[in-house]
Amino acid sequence: MQLNEKYKKLLTNLLLAFVLVSIGFALGKHSVINKTISSNVVAASNGGTTSAERLVKIFYMHATFRCVTCNSIESRAKQLVERDFAGAWANKKILWEEVNFQINEALAKKFDVAASCVVVAVVQGDEILEFNRLDDVWPLLEKPAEFDVYVSDAVKKALGKINGDNK
Repeated sequence: MQLNEKYKKLLTNLLLAFVLVSIGFALGKHSVINKTISSNVVAASNGGTTSAERLVKIFYMHATFRCVTCNSIESRAKQLVERDFAGAWANKKILWEEVNFQINEALAKKFDVAASCVVVAVVQGDEILEFNRLDDVWPLLEKPAEFDVYVSDAVKKALGKINGDNK
């Protein structure tokens, strides 16, 4: 009987330790996420741009949990932008930002985001002047040529707006 009590106490202590370690990891992860978000905000505001300069900012809006398809959409779109708009990318006329829409609810509301998507925006300083939410990246992922044209057209249109072409 005394042996069972020892095992119960040991099991209780092990479970308690497991719960405390789990809480510690959860708090640590939350802290890292908040630190990353704060760093991104500071980096974006210190990116060397003046408030009068217009830029194209591409937001990859994602949920906390990211599936394989979500990661593929982000990867394909980012590679396309870096490759096909290398000059504007190098000159910081195009910026890329990953945003967890479950954390940044204000931006999710502004873009009316309910699921992972790509948003191409014309920004000036901290102000979003206009944006285009690219919802069709989901069905077009399996059609790479059409996906590339869809994303490229949106980026070209936004670049035209910052270069004075108001089409």
